[in-house]
Amino acid sequence: MKNIFNSFFKKWLKLPLKERFLSFLFLFIFIVGLVLLGFNLISRFTVLEPREGGTLHLGTIGRLSYINPVLSRSNDSEKDLIELIYNGLYTIDGQGGFVPDLAEKIEISEDGTSYTIFLKENVFWHDGVPFTADDVVFTIETIQNPNFKSPLRLNWGGIVVEKLGSNVVRFNLKNTYQPFLQNLTLKIIPKHFWENIEASTFLTAENNLKPIGTGSYLFSGLEKTQEGRIISYSLTANDNYFGKKPYISKLIFHLYDNYDLAKNGLLKKEIDGIFPLSIEDIEFFKNKSNVKINSLILPRYYAVFLNLNNPLFSQKPIREALDLSLSRQELVTKILKEQAFPLGGPISAGFLGNDFNLVTEYSLEKAEKIISELDQDSISFTLSLPDNKELINIANYLVNCWEKIGVSVELQILPLATLEKEIIQTRSYDALLFGAIIGQNPDLFSFWHSSQTTDPGLNLSLYQNNELDKFLETTRQTFNEEKRLADLMSIQTILHEEKPAIFLYNPFYLYLLPQKIQGNNIQYANVPSEKFVDIENWYLYTKRVFK
Repeated sequence: MKNIFNSFFKKWLKLPLKERFLSFLFLFIFIVGLVLLGFNLISRFTVLEPREGGTLHLGTIGRLSYINPVLSRSNDSEKDLIELIYNGLYTIDGQGGFVPDLAEKIEISEDGTSYTIFLKENVFWHDGVPFTADDVVFTIETIQNPNFKSPLRLNWGGIVVEKLGSNVVRFNLKNTYQPFLQNLTLKIIPKHFWENIEASTFLTAENNLKPIGTGSYLFSGLEKTQEGRIISYSLTANDNYFGKKPYISKLIFHLYDNYDLAKNGLLKKEIDGIFPLSIEDIEFFKNKSNVKINSLILPRYYAVFLNLNNPLFSQKPIREALDLSLSRQELVTKILKEQAFPLGGPISAGFLGNDFNLVTEYSLEKAEKIISELDQDSISFTLSLPDNKELINIANYLVNCWEKIGVSVELQILPLATLEKEIIQTRSYDALLFGAIIGQNPDLFSFWHSSQTTDPGLNLSLYQNNELDKFLETTRQTFNEEKRLADLMSIQTILHEEKPAIFLYNPFYLYLLPQKIQGNNIQYANVPSEKFVDIENWYLYTKRVFK
């Protein structure tokens, strides 16, 4: 073969230059054609599919204490891990609805006070023990027992759970409660893993940091500093998951004390993504080819809650002037970089397929006129808020707007834990810049009913209105969707017109993932942790298979 090639090559060298060039060109075209034909045949008879494997390093902010759905409430880092490790009876579908998870099917009584849940079979905890109705009953009764100090206890007050069979449970409600399906997204904990732990040691048990769930990922390890702070937390794909097994083999969460440290970790390639992403960094990361910005729409709102026990805010004209002097469109455009909806009430525009929004028309002239007609020498108050960079920017914008109409505002910026314990729970504020998550199937009762003006109620404006109370009560009792939507609109209208709070905006939840991640498609969620609801579809690598 070598001799033949050498002979051919010598003859080719003797050809005129033009013929040698043409023969080389034809050979090149022939080879390229073969390659293209090969690619065409591969594309025609094969498809790209996700391939298992890989490790994803994710940066999150905060510290871990309870990877336990019965105990964790406001810690987003903990909730992210809980979402991956545990399952609820129901989960979200990512498009605004609810679908069964650990539940196989549900039967609801005609009066809406009884929910019978048939559980999936062949579901196992991470240690191989079968999941049963006993686990569901144990979870709810643990929450309801005051000795265990669950922050979810109020959500389950007056609800009786009973076991009807090894895979059947029934929830009995005192009154009809239409949004109850949302309660069933609660993650279930294993009875056998917790039943021998006394209430006195429940909060400090090692089980809280080394959990056992039924979820698509299981705990595989953690790393601590010498001082005992957890700096990384590892999860491994659950080979025995009852649902679709995840493609990504391992998730490692790196914990940072603040956002700037997490961002630096990303830039130094310690991590592949950040939860959450600051609005201030949108333009910076838009220009990075190795990452992509993702967003979730959550049913929430940010507002300035006016303490109506303060004589200043008991005057409706002042509330109207404060509202009129704000350009929400400017707020969304300049401060929030178009990453929010402007609001005039607690429910966002387009929510549940209806136009609920009633944004106040901006008018500095009308606001100035109202203030000038008041028989009051000076108007001033203190605005309390959490120590959060985004909210501080919002607060400074509000201060500048209100200064234009002669209202002086002093900011009180406190750590979130301090603000909640010393200011919010005691209602010791003039005005409060704060947010609320109301759920995909909204129940605004605890946020605005007259009975909820003191802690643990969430009526932060201390607003009382008998007409509003009636609508708040009927929306949680009716299964007639048309009437429920009409009542929600009435609630929105009353709050917009009476202005016990200055509703501002609903921000998108932003987070950063590596560009190579594919398969994540969640758009709507109740809480940020539900960005992981479709984690089984995320993948890093692909492979070609025959059609």
